[in-house]
Amino acid sequence: GAWDDGMVESPVVWWDERVGRFGMVYTGYDWRGRPMEGYASMGRPHVGLAWSDDLIAWEKAGDRPIFSGSGLPGTPDQVGTAGPFVYVHDGQYFLYYFGTTEAGYEKGHKTMCLATSDDLTHWNRHPGNPIISPDAQFPWRNEAIWHPHVVASEGRFYCFFNVSGVHADHHEEFIGHAESDDLCTWTVRDDLAPLLVGSRTPGAWDATGRAGDPAVWRVGDYWWMAWYSWDGRSTQDGYAWTTHEAFPAGWQVWDENPVLRLGPAGSFDAWHAGKPHIIVYNQRWYHFYTAVDDQERRGIAVASGDLRA
Repeated sequence: GAWDDGMVESPVVWWDERVGRFGMVYTGYDWRGRPMEGYASMGRPHVGLAWSDDLIAWEKAGDRPIFSGSGLPGTPDQVGTAGPFVYVHDGQYFLYYFGTTEAGYEKGHKTMCLATSDDLTHWNRHPGNPIISPDAQFPWRNEAIWHPHVVASEGRFYCFFNVSGVHADHHEEFIGHAESDDLCTWTVRDDLAPLLVGSRTPGAWDATGRAGDPAVWRVGDYWWMAWYSWDGRSTQDGYAWTTHEAFPAGWQVWDENPVLRLGPAGSFDAWHAGKPHIIVYNQRWYHFYTAVDDQERRGIAVASGDLRA
């Protein structure tokens, strides 16, 4: 009967200066029917919030989502809000997400939207929503916009996201980006897109060619991107990198991919281990992801390790 009794996924984590704790936003789905039957029984996606002191133990912020679909016919998030990303700027929270227009797992028309808040509780939808939409003029993003991730560099903002479309006569999901000076008005860089695609190599972890759910961070003179792909059955996470000089383009696929692999049979991440988000804290990296077991039950998990030089 809870708002997230169907599944939780797509974690995004940040250190919140105002609260003095780590915050996490994530997607939660309610059930559309019983018995629980994986994707087929999912209802509406909502955005949830949790807090932590150590990135391991998490407490949900109340028993309700912090942000949900508008319920208003004709709006881009009429039914649901999914794939959230929080960016904090000048004391204000910017919540980027993709809106859905039908009940079910990532169903209906999907566009990128924005809401702002001073307290993570009371939200104002941007009057220009959707801020990024599919566009038939550009085949690589002619169907859907998914999972945003926003970073800043040298006074400019960059929003990385994945799309559904066609590239090189292949229908899949690909990663691209948009740029902004004010966090509200975004210009998609179709001239550089797609930034990243899967290999389409038979038998490889990215055999389908998919590249999705980018998470981007900087270490010194290099930028890193975590992303997921799938082989037609299971998803796993890999990395890509580029130099600061070439950023936001020039991405090279890490030669040790996948860096996050499936768990053993019967484990909580035996089917999928993907949809990454990375945070670096106290010289350790924390790789949050969506874990799916053999029964299609979805949860949020983390892997961690010491930073390498």
